[in-house]
Amino acid sequence: PAHHVHALELIASSRRTEVTRRFLLALTSGYGGMAPLEMRAHDPVGYVGDMLAFAFRAFRVEGELVKTLLLSEKGDEEKQHDENYDDTADSRPMSASELLAQSMGGLSRPLKTRLSQVIMSLTSQGGPMTDGGSGAAMQSSDDEDSSSSINRLVALYSVSGLLRFYCSAIEKALEKAQAETEVFTESPFLTTCDECLSEVADCYVASLRAYGAMLGNHSLSSSQSEAHLAQRAITLISDERVASPGFADDALSLDSAEDDLISKQLSLSFLVSTMVDAAMTHLETLDDTSALKAAVNSASKSGLDSKEANKWKTLIDEKEEDLVKALVGTEAEIVLEECGLGAIRTGIKDMDRVYIEGMTMSSHPGLSRNEVEVAMKNFYSSLFSPPIPTFDDAIKDAQLRKIARSQTAQIVIDVYKDVFGALTSERGGYTDLSFLEHDPNQVKALLSL
Repeated sequence: PAHHVHALELIASSRRTEVTRRFLLALTSGYGGMAPLEMRAHDPVGYVGDMLAFAFRAFRVEGELVKTLLLSEKGDEEKQHDENYDDTADSRPMSASELLAQSMGGLSRPLKTRLSQVIMSLTSQGGPMTDGGSGAAMQSSDDEDSSSSINRLVALYSVSGLLRFYCSAIEKALEKAQAETEVFTESPFLTTCDECLSEVADCYVASLRAYGAMLGNHSLSSSQSEAHLAQRAITLISDERVASPGFADDALSLDSAEDDLISKQLSLSFLVSTMVDAAMTHLETLDDTSALKAAVNSASKSGLDSKEANKWKTLIDEKEEDLVKALVGTEAEIVLEECGLGAIRTGIKDMDRVYIEGMTMSSHPGLSRNEVEVAMKNFYSSLFSPPIPTFDDAIKDAQLRKIARSQTAQIVIDVYKDVFGALTSERGGYTDLSFLEHDPNQVKALLSL
């Protein structure tokens, strides 16, 4: 038994040296006909994917080798019949999981070092601008900085997906091996991947929050609004989540609080809440609200919870209603001035401020019969082709455009109803009302859209 234990220890030590040597060789010089892995260091996601793939292949090869070494049933029989066999920790032969952990232990340190370097390089939010450049060059640099920040976010998310996938694959392989031997041994390879996954998740959260806080700055230095920048980030990350095998339903079992935290950090709910909340304070146009709606819809298609999506859609709709109301109010004022009702309404308001008992509208400046008659003729003539704006440039959504036009027309109808009521009242003082060709109901019918 002692010779058997010592032989297994020598094998494990030898395999550890060989696996580490092959990994370092693959990184710098290439191995098995492959190009050096570090030739792709400029592509963070590809670089990480290649390293993890090589390490996992080595893990599977070592697993098969260990299984072959321990398949002999003769050793078990000898153990059962040897009365002098000592089953203490010092003399007990290494289990399959222990052998595998020892074999992969040397590879873990260089792998973790390079993964951490990639993660930290992706965490930075773009590079500093150089002095002395032209205005056009500086603007181009700002645009590239904004785009680079989004690309870094997507790359961090891609790396987290790769690590989730390989963590899940390693866990399943180890669970199978430990179930056969009933001996639990911590795997340095799995520990490395878990630690790097936790690190990349934290860096992703910090970078996402930083990008959300800097939406205003990115918008000023680019041709896109804050909402469109948020939409682009949400859409790209949502698409990456769908494409990555690391975010499949069975990719990572939530067996611990740490795993649960990482899942929340990488969830679509956190992504949408962070970016939409940051963009909501910058909403100025209806085009911006449409961009945020499209972003939430994109996340919904990628798996965002329906309750979470509906919550944000409701908030965006409320902001959209406020923007439509403000836009309609502004456009309605222009329409009233063009059609002639604006002058009469202004005259009535001026009279209300100085009104005393016995005063008549016909005697107030701006409300004489001739002035009112001219204004009314202009208004009635405009009814054949109402100057209601189409909102084609301001509102992209066809249904929303129709609502805005209807609301604008309703404001004109309401103002005419008030003016008509004031002119026909006792304080109007007009002896001849023949210039009022239509009553409010007729005007409403003519302006119905």
